[in-house]
Amino acid sequence: TVLLNQQAEKILVQDYGKSSSGLYRKYAGISLSDGSALQVGYDANQFSDELDKIIIAATKNRHVGASGFLAVCDENFNIVIDENNEYYNQHISKIGIEPNKEMLSKSSASKIYTGVIVDEVNNYAEEYLYVFSFTEGYYIIAAIPKAEAMLMRDASMYISVFTQVLIFAVLFILIFYLIKKIIVNNLHRVNENLSKITGGNLNVEVDVRASEEFSSLSDDINSTVATLKRYIAEASARIDKELEYAKQIQLSALPTNFPDDREYSIYASMVAAKEVGGDFYDYYKLNDNQIAFLVADVSGKGIPSAMFMMTAKTIIKDLAEAGLEVDEIFTKANQKLCENNESGMFVTAWMGVLDIATGILKYANAGHNPPLVLKNNGQFEYLKSRAGFILGGMEDIKYRINEMQLESGDRIFLYTDGVTEATNDNQELYSEERLIKFMNSNSSTTAQLLLPKLKENIDEFVGSAPQFDDITMLMFDYRKEKIITKTFLAKDSELPNVISMLEEELEKYDCPINVINGVCVAIEEIFVNIAHYAYEEEGTCDLSIKFQEATRQLIIQIEDKGMPFDPLAKEDPDVSLPAEKRKVGGLGIFMVKKIMDDVSYQYKNGKNILTMMKKI
Repeated sequence: TVLLNQQAEKILVQDYGKSSSGLYRKYAGISLSDGSALQVGYDANQFSDELDKIIIAATKNRHVGASGFLAVCDENFNIVIDENNEYYNQHISKIGIEPNKEMLSKSSASKIYTGVIVDEVNNYAEEYLYVFSFTEGYYIIAAIPKAEAMLMRDASMYISVFTQVLIFAVLFILIFYLIKKIIVNNLHRVNENLSKITGGNLNVEVDVRASEEFSSLSDDINSTVATLKRYIAEASARIDKELEYAKQIQLSALPTNFPDDREYSIYASMVAAKEVGGDFYDYYKLNDNQIAFLVADVSGKGIPSAMFMMTAKTIIKDLAEAGLEVDEIFTKANQKLCENNESGMFVTAWMGVLDIATGILKYANAGHNPPLVLKNNGQFEYLKSRAGFILGGMEDIKYRINEMQLESGDRIFLYTDGVTEATNDNQELYSEERLIKFMNSNSSTTAQLLLPKLKENIDEFVGSAPQFDDITMLMFDYRKEKIITKTFLAKDSELPNVISMLEEELEKYDCPINVINGVCVAIEEIFVNIAHYAYEEEGTCDLSIKFQEATRQLIIQIEDKGMPFDPLAKEDPDVSLPAEKRKVGGLGIFMVKKIMDDVSYQYKNGKNILTMMKKI
């Protein structure tokens, strides 16, 4: 307890004495650097063995006077050393010395005592004078025959007797310090190995074999470390398996059926820094006219962040599907995430809700990175708007709604800070500057190719440095087709109006003049055929022009309610033959197929529908 409380020196050796178990022991201890203590005890047999090795050799043939003797006994007055070792482990009364009051009080003799010393081996008894000294749990007794002592009643007798006691006491103390040094050194060796083990090096083996106790201690420590290593390995394997399950659950919660409609497309990816992460993306159709999409980043890493991520994702989606505006979604989500948020976790998020028909995008930012927006000029730019506070950080926060107009061909790139804050071995960040430079150099690349390519570029920049944060990216492409539809009477007199409409619209799309002329020739051929053959009486023809900005594709549909007729069913004429040898008919539709990139026909809902596509 003294060592643990640091109220004494770091090394403590106790007197030889009776332990709580009833055995006589000598204990030595040392304070360890982590505040604990290590203790080793020597029992009576071991202590006696050490005395046998050193003291007996030193006291052999040593006499007090001419025929006196020296003897050592323990606290129970059992003889542990005598001159000839004839009375080993026998009570001192066996040789005629009865313990007196000073002995019983564990004191050294303050006077000379008289007693009859019995020698049962040699069968004689004689009156002796004796004195004793008590030290380190042992009595050192020096005795001399009274008859001899009476001949030496001067100072020399006293000097001789007490000199013997003093010499023996010095020898005993010297051995005590020797044993202490051996024990303490071994304790230091054990402590050094323990420090390495507690420092995390579980491959260290303790090998201190100076005594049975130290050997046992070494084996116990090694056994404990081996058991600990086994438990760690088992726990690590179990955790890895559980994390893999958690990763699969998390990934299954992220949508992967990416929409690729004629009006918009979405593509996203998430790469966690650990087995599971806190980033997420989401998108969902709110109704026939609205699509919502977002990217969010939960503070922290691992399973706690993943659990908080699932909660935030569910709350935001429920509020969005309830028909709330995007600012109200964040306001109510913040309130819910603040409830019982004892972990102090939070979410940054950017969310947009697009009206597909009008291209109006309403969005809100809760402390998230600004997205990159590509407009008609073909360059990505950061969408700078004042960001609101994080979600889950503080109650009663109101969020701002923002609005922008999207045109066909516009792109929005959402990402988390794992992209811009990716760090290499030189502690350099990937940065917003590198991101926008890369995006502008690949602005026309499809999202399915662009996002993996960006991840490769980040990995190349980071090099061997470990991934610091989750990397989540989402690309939203708005490519609503421009559709112009007009109904004409199916008669030759309407042909100039049809051609005029075509030329006017194609010029808006910066279409080359040769392409405009070719398309007009193809449409003229189809329209004239409808005007001449589709109806027995007067009818109408619907002309629809669609232009896809992203792909630069022109799609023209001509519909009529005349008699069913598939112009593509007729075999193409052999244009290698002279005109007089070719079959009549089919040359016009053949010319149409040559001008356009693709032509298809279907009869649906009582209508002939001819669809022609041309890339401009």
